[in-house]
Amino acid sequence: MNKHYSISQLLTYMKCQLHYYFRYIEGVKIPPPSAVTIGIAVHSALEVNFRQKIKSRKDLPIDAVLDAFSDSFESAKKETAWEKDENPAEVKDEGINLICTYHTGKDRNGEPMMYRELNPETRKYEQKPIQPLSPNIMPLFVEEPFEIKFDNDVGYTFLGRMDLVDDQNRIRDTKTSARTPTKDQVDTDLQMTAYALGFRVKTGTTEKGLIMDYLIKNKAPKIMSVETKRTREDIDRLLKILGHIANAVEKGIFFCNCNPIFCGPQNCQYWDMGGGKGCKFGVAG
Repeated sequence: MNKHYSISQLLTYMKCQLHYYFRYIEGVKIPPPSAVTIGIAVHSALEVNFRQKIKSRKDLPIDAVLDAFSDSFESAKKETAWEKDENPAEVKDEGINLICTYHTGKDRNGEPMMYRELNPETRKYEQKPIQPLSPNIMPLFVEEPFEIKFDNDVGYTFLGRMDLVDDQNRIRDTKTSARTPTKDQVDTDLQMTAYALGFRVKTGTTEKGLIMDYLIKNKAPKIMSVETKRTREDIDRLLKILGHIANAVEKGIFFCNCNPIFCGPQNCQYWDMGGGKGCKFGVAG
């Protein structure tokens, strides 16, 4: 049985038990798609800026943040599962635009970035300037680790890292996305529940807020911040899910979810790994 679990492990098991088995039991890593590579590189660049901002109290110049993004992207590029029609340089440019959107609201030439928003009264789209997030965020913790131990000696702990806690004790997470999220998606996001649990155990207090900052990868990028909250019932639900998954893993329960969204030879990189292994065969072993 695993000695610890993370929110990534729980979400993987919930997505597909066989994915969990191949990734965390057998240790088979698969190249990520470009969307994951961009997300990692953007996250890395923002982390570089916010870590130094704890002491300096000011943002790095945009060129320094873009350099951090470029270093991370180039490092991950060779390990990425690129689609046949994808151009890595164009994908990198998308990431650069997202960094500029978040950090300054201006493009690489220093020109204000604009996005289209529907006016509910006129039912027409209007051009509006991007309002950058970075200048308005003063970090308190960046990538702060937490570990949850249990009194009933269940044989495992729950580990995680809070991406960012600001000086108002609000937990923030930044996501890159091709689509605008719904409020329901944010309100039920288990990762945010895990962050709330970690904050409360680590600090002995309740967070002042939970905010999901989305960088939307439209033709003209935009920022969307969605606030949410977590109750004691939400925390209890997460802990029950953790207990059930840990019990299932201990018993060796691993089978293919057969979800048509990501299951099949075209969508699943674990589908047929050779030697009689893969989701193609339905179960582990």
